[in-house]
Amino acid sequence: MTKITILFCLWSTMMLSQNITGTLYDAEAPISGAKIMNITSKSITSTDGNGNFKIYAQINDTLIFSSLFHHTNQLMVTESHLMDTPVFELRKMVNELDEVEIQGAITSKEMNEETASKTLNQQFQNDIKKHGYKYKKPNTGPLDLMAIGESIIKLFKRKTPREFETVETTITSDDFDTLFKSDKFFNDQFLVLNLNITKDYKHLYFAYCESKEMSSSLLQSKNRIYLVDKFLEYSEEFREILKESQKQ
Repeated sequence: MTKITILFCLWSTMMLSQNITGTLYDAEAPISGAKIMNITSKSITSTDGNGNFKIYAQINDTLIFSSLFHHTNQLMVTESHLMDTPVFELRKMVNELDEVEIQGAITSKEMNEETASKTLNQQFQNDIKKHGYKYKKPNTGPLDLMAIGESIIKLFKRKTPREFETVETTITSDDFDTLFKSDKFFNDQFLVLNLNITKDYKHLYFAYCESKEMSSSLLQSKNRIYLVDKFLEYSEEFREILKESQKQ
């Protein structure tokens, strides 16, 4: 009886710990090249040309589905996901315009000529104050350096904070070091098991990643799956460089 119980438990464990084989669609067609990440087991895969994928998972694992032109989706694995061949759907990112509700009939408004004339004259006077140089007669004599200087000063004064955009920064090796010390997902275990980078070469690998000038926006939680993709790509390159250096 004990042996039967043990076999049953083993069989149950094997059934509830396996690969999920599924298909990823949007409303129109299969999604190819989408990323599927199991953040519990720290494994990642992508869909083929027909939207099919396979990834290791257990019940209560968390999967994240991500594609460039689709909304990211997250779900928890259930027993039905492991027993069947599920189909998952992502919503496309589209420009959604808010509906404008028009109440009542549209009626034309008669123009008051006197009011319109006063308004136009006021606008004209204000423009003369702001751009007086536009209304001056052409200068046939020496250049009016004072007027030119005033115009240049006005141009600088008209600069708004929006015109001085913040330059996007890149991730430094120190940023990577901080990330791997503080983050639950990106840690030494991820470095060794998923990237095949030993701790001895950790900081050298971070320096290599810094040379790739990765955008700091990848550190945002919504872009995590793309950061994983970059780590996988650059770790492969880094290991090839190590092999070549060891041959010399």
